[in-house]
Amino acid sequence: MELPQPCTASDPTIEALKAGNEHAFRCLFEQERERLRRFVVKLVEDADEAENIVQETFAEAYRQIEDFRGEASVSTWLFSIAKHLAYGHLRTSDRHNYLEHETIEFLQVDRDDSVSGTQREVERSERKQIVHDALQELPDHYRRVVQLRDLEEKSTAEAAEQLDLTEINVRVRLHRARKALREHLCERMEC
Repeated sequence: MELPQPCTASDPTIEALKAGNEHAFRCLFEQERERLRRFVVKLVEDADEAENIVQETFAEAYRQIEDFRGEASVSTWLFSIAKHLAYGHLRTSDRHNYLEHETIEFLQVDRDDSVSGTQREVERSERKQIVHDALQELPDHYRRVVQLRDLEEKSTAEAAEQLDLTEINVRVRLHRARKALREHLCERMEC
């Protein structure tokens, strides 16, 4: 019985993936699985569902590899598939509002490893300015709850204590604030 070759630190080549090389796909899975899982858990807030979405991401990548144009890294492409599948899950889930998750993701400025440091800093600076401008258009009571929950990542209980509100009031206000913020961001981003 032949033992599988160990994976190296370098990315599997696009050519090997497109040729259906099982070793290349196994290495890709080993290299990206945990990062994808952490990313998806943040979106769907359910570890079991996140694991299912990661598995489906790799299955979808395997099915779509011939369509991969190579305009981004394979890692970026995988994260795009995972994000699409996670939002699909959220759209069908009664517990979540995927538009709120997109807004939170925008606020937290995703750190894509495939983007150069200089480009990342420029994008981060541009996003911060867009978010700052959109936040300034919110009423103060909405702006404060977004700052506490999404930017400072305080818990609902901590935000309620600081704002002298009930946790239910914080959740309602946060939901309304995110909706208003999304509308302001969409005006600037032409969504």
